[in-house]
Amino acid sequence: ICFPGIIFLLLDGQRQRRMEEKMDTKNALIQLWDSKLIAIFRGVPKTEAGPVARALAEGGIRFFEICLNHNSESPKEEFQEQWEQVRKAVGRDACVGAGTVLSVEQVEMVAQCGGQMIVSPCTNPAVIKRTKELGLICIPGAMTPTEITLAYEAGADMVKLYVVEDPHYVSMLRGPLGHIPIQVTCNVNLHTIPEFLKAGVRAFGTKAMLPDDRIRAQDYAGIKKLAEAYVAAVQA
Repeated sequence: ICFPGIIFLLLDGQRQRRMEEKMDTKNALIQLWDSKLIAIFRGVPKTEAGPVARALAEGGIRFFEICLNHNSESPKEEFQEQWEQVRKAVGRDACVGAGTVLSVEQVEMVAQCGGQMIVSPCTNPAVIKRTKELGLICIPGAMTPTEITLAYEAGADMVKLYVVEDPHYVSMLRGPLGHIPIQVTCNVNLHTIPEFLKAGVRAFGTKAMLPDDRIRAQDYAGIKKLAEAYVAAVQA
């Protein structure tokens, strides 16, 4: 037997949770646009994920993108192991999500893990729709004005220019599409960050703070210093 009052309370609770999810997403976006940096975990050994994430967090990084490895025999298990290590290392104040997300099923898997952000190399309306239904930050990849507009109209919070090395291209896009927040991932370094910011970029996704040689050497102090330098560059 189900009483009307109980149904109302259940529905009211669901609405409250959805409102809280939207507020959390909005707050996380504001923090992302303020900090401007997402550390991309691609090719980081599982044994190093935790210590590297901790070093980055100590250097001021608050957003972490763990890439799904589609060349792996078990991309889901590999992601889950790395996600758990990063989450444990950086604590609840950081935002940990997934990159290279290509399907609705992968969005749902990331959400089940507790991920807060979905980043893709392409624009897939179904992926965008499911990401927003689950209350996660949505950053699909695009290249042309048409793709960028389609991604944003589909519900993207920010659009990633996946293969753009020239800040001038961003400046040209910002003319007609200045209302769309843009992130870049290519050619991001301490020298190009000021040029991209001047062009109107809102955030950066980069692996530059995680050099393979420093990871192999377990140079966590060096990784922390790199993170501090990037934080200083985007805040300058």
